[in-house]
Amino acid sequence: MAESIEQLRIYKSSRSAEDRVYELVKQLPLDQFYGLGNDLRRSSAAVSHHISNAHRLFSYRLKLDELTAARREAEATQKYLETASRLTSTARLADQYTIIIKQAWGLSKWLRAKLEKTREEAEITAKEQLSASVV
Repeated sequence: MAESIEQLRIYKSSRSAEDRVYELVKQLPLDQFYGLGNDLRRSSAAVSHHISNAHRLFSYRLKLDELTAARREAEATQKYLETASRLTSTARLADQYTIIIKQAWGLSKWLRAKLEKTREEAEITAKEQLSASVV
């Protein structure tokens, strides 16, 4: 992964989308501002939070878990945006969350490959140590 969280495209996208969600919430009618608005703000903030956590963690398995949580939150944000679409235009913002979901899948695929490679290397090392101890 990147050295700095700000270098990750997925993080930049999620922060940009989060900012746009906050601007959208300001445009919601008062009767929707607290209910739907809070749900939108919470889920959009959770996306970038989980991506940030995935970046700082050491274990590939934990990184994958955080990316899965980020994808779930991005999907929840899309559902809230569908509800908000009756009130304002949210199509472009929903598309931005689709891109984030795709980026999360791609990053997950890359991390799974790294995890598998690490497991194979550990298995080879264990076999070598076992054969050396037998001799």
